Amino acid sequence: MQIVSREDIETITIAINEFIGANEVSSKESIPIEFLKHLRKVNLKIEDGVLFNELCDLLEKKLIKKD
Repeated sequence: MQIVSREDIETITIAINEFIGANEVSSKESIPIEFLKHLRKVNLKIEDGVLFNELCDLLEKKLIKKD
């Protein structure tokens, strides 16, 4: 499993785009859980809690804007 840090911008961008394209999120509360499942599926791990929360907030904004 690859550990992703804040410096891995390309890996983070790919993971976010794959998540948005491959998942139907039923509510904003389910984004963190579904994103964790997706990261496990693609063998990625984010140990930085602040980074993970920032990415979940970003996903929420993108998915709400998309709807």
